[in-house]
Amino acid sequence: MSDSKIIQFARLEEFVEEDLGVGNVVRVVALEITESVSSQIPGLRNVGIGVHVRAINDEGHILACYLPVGRMQLYNGRREGDPTWQEYDGVWEKAERLKERVLSYLQTISAEKGFSVRTAGIIDLGQTRPLRATWKSDPSRTPSD
Repeated sequence: MSDSKIIQFARLEEFVEEDLGVGNVVRVVALEITESVSSQIPGLRNVGIGVHVRAINDEGHILACYLPVGRMQLYNGRREGDPTWQEYDGVWEKAERLKERVLSYLQTISAEKGFSVRTAGIIDLGQTRPLRATWKSDPSRTPSD
């Protein structure tokens, strides 16, 4: 896979239009991306939580779609009653609900196209930053999403 490319999609609908056929596996996980903010303040970091949808096509290219749920700044050390950590837990709950909706959507399409959907395993993008995507056909989407 040394010649593989990462192909990122800005819409989940475009991701599923790729050539994902019989034998391909689409992996769906709620995942946190963490970045250090400053070397001057150890433990301070930016955290992004979202649903990552990834597959490897027949040519060996990585297909990726990242549906962000929330982003915040955290400092090490969970403190009881801290509103930032309460927000963090709430974002994870939203990410899990979105993951379930994405799974349902993909399982419907997989029945037509023949690929399988799994919630285990992460296809590593290396140092590539995920492109923020949307999902216009999400049945639970509100105008503010």
